[in-house]
Amino acid sequence: MMSAIRSAAANWLGRVVLTVIMGLLIVSFAIWGIGDIFRGGSTRNVATVGKEVISADAYRTAFNTELQNLQRRVRRPVTTAEARAFGLDREILNRMIDEAALSSKANRLGLALDEAGVSRSVLEADIFQTGGRFDRERYLSLLQQSGLSEPAFLRQQGEFLLRQQLVQGLVGGLAAPSTFNAALHQYREEERSLDVVMIPTAKVPEPAAPAVDVLRTFHDERKAEFRTVETRQATILTVSPQIFATSVTLSEAELRAFYEQAVSAGRFGAPERRRAQRVLFDTEAAAKAAADRLAGGLTFEALMAEKNLKEADVDLGLQTRAQVVDAASRDAIFSLAEGGVSAPIRDPFGFVLIRLVKIEPGQATPFEQVRPQVEFDARSQKLVTDPGVKRQVDDLVKKIEDQRIAGKSLTEAGQIAGISPLVIEAMDRNGNGPNGQRLNVPGGTETVNAIFGSDIGLDNEALHLRDGSHVWFEVNKVDPARDKAFEEVEADIRARYLADQKSKAMGEFATALVKRIEAGESFTAIAAELGVPPQTFSAIRRTSNDPVLGRNGVERAFAGEIGKVVTAQAPDGVGRMLILPKNSTLLPYDATADANSAVSKQIAQGMADDIFRQYVAALRKEAGVSINEALLNQTLGQAN
Repeated sequence: MMSAIRSAAANWLGRVVLTVIMGLLIVSFAIWGIGDIFRGGSTRNVATVGKEVISADAYRTAFNTELQNLQRRVRRPVTTAEARAFGLDREILNRMIDEAALSSKANRLGLALDEAGVSRSVLEADIFQTGGRFDRERYLSLLQQSGLSEPAFLRQQGEFLLRQQLVQGLVGGLAAPSTFNAALHQYREEERSLDVVMIPTAKVPEPAAPAVDVLRTFHDERKAEFRTVETRQATILTVSPQIFATSVTLSEAELRAFYEQAVSAGRFGAPERRRAQRVLFDTEAAAKAAADRLAGGLTFEALMAEKNLKEADVDLGLQTRAQVVDAASRDAIFSLAEGGVSAPIRDPFGFVLIRLVKIEPGQATPFEQVRPQVEFDARSQKLVTDPGVKRQVDDLVKKIEDQRIAGKSLTEAGQIAGISPLVIEAMDRNGNGPNGQRLNVPGGTETVNAIFGSDIGLDNEALHLRDGSHVWFEVNKVDPARDKAFEEVEADIRARYLADQKSKAMGEFATALVKRIEAGESFTAIAAELGVPPQTFSAIRRTSNDPVLGRNGVERAFAGEIGKVVTAQAPDGVGRMLILPKNSTLLPYDATADANSAVSKQIAQGMADDIFRQYVAALRKEAGVSINEALLNQTLGQAN
């Protein structure tokens, strides 16, 4: 074909024809939206925020990650269409736009963070910790689950920390206004004393027996109140290391080693803590030279002064052994005598010298006092880590999986493996049985959620629990939620109807008594007429949980003015009471104490969240947001 084109282009007529043809193609490309090939490539950004862009690839990765997390939570496949119906696509896009707006502002302000700070944030993150120490295997495993390479994660972490700098500069340390706190103090701390008269239910006649058609109408109006919940019957088969507990033995040395490790982690008392200082050098040679000078008489303070370091720059704080993430630093800090300086060691940030400043001895509960707990915990841990137990568990798992592949039911597979399955006849979504009591389900909530995320006849993957257990399950039967027929609940309907009628009559009777008091009769005289002496309540607050008054009674006690009678429903839902607020007291407002209270901090956090949301909205408006809806749909594999 190319040869034919070259031949045609060799004469003037061919060149004219080719020019016309190519012109038509260019016009066609323009009509069909392919003109981008002449503008340096098609746009592959689903959104732009000022100069920041959100690429289709980045958005697709974020969406797929969240979709996988959602599928793990609900224990079933979730289609892209379903996720978009839930609003997941817009939630992720808005989050990425907010992050882009913040990153853009941080860059314009010149905020920056060094690599050491990023690394430190990763090493200290709780999600990557195991036993109080950074676990690199867990770190890499979580990155793999998130579909991120380590460089990509560190880049994202750096961007996140920059945004945090911006956020902290905006709302960090924000406190609620003192005027607001004072008003809240008055609302929260006001105390009232009350006189209360419980109106005898006998003062109101019992309602007449209702006709069946009245009860049917009552039932029709309240069917949702008499509705069953969905329940499921399931077979559960569990292989747990606990099956082999009797085969695990623990020596005295193992028990004491476990005890020492637990003490260092803060269990069984307060562990020893040490304060150390750390000076960083660019090279090992520089660290060795400094160590030699210290050995020759140079003071650590003089070394700090030479490097223009303040005490705050080198202080590592009081830390337990478990809190020191780096192994080399940990060994140095907990082997030095007080005042001693380590040899040059390498930590994640370079070569360092460490001086031990202070030792705070630990105060642990003696081993013999906690020996039973130590034995239990050490055995549980060894059951998960012991190679022999693991082999036996793996053998049982393989035997069961082989039977499942062969088409056997869990009951049949359990019989062959020598394990009795658990059959749950009826369980609701909360893991409760027909009587409302919580069932003892292996794997707890995780297993319950998996059962309700599955269906009859599905071949479910086994659940692998943190304690080393494996749980298989089959859904045998599903009883969907339904409205109960009138005949099933006729007795309950009758009781509810009579109670409602009685409550209504009691309310009307109590209201009539209040009107009499407002017309001039005394509270005492009404109480005498009812034959019930008033009860006195003191120091009642809005947060009080009094069993006689109930929540409605407490709320009503603060709804009226002092000296004005109000009515309230009794805790049984039928009776009524008359409440007379007599006086009110309020302790002086202490701004200093209130500033450190949990409520004040919660209010400040709520205000900070509101300000932050408004700030991000302003940044988005300032930068300008553009969304490529067509590409967004294409990215998620949906038609325009």
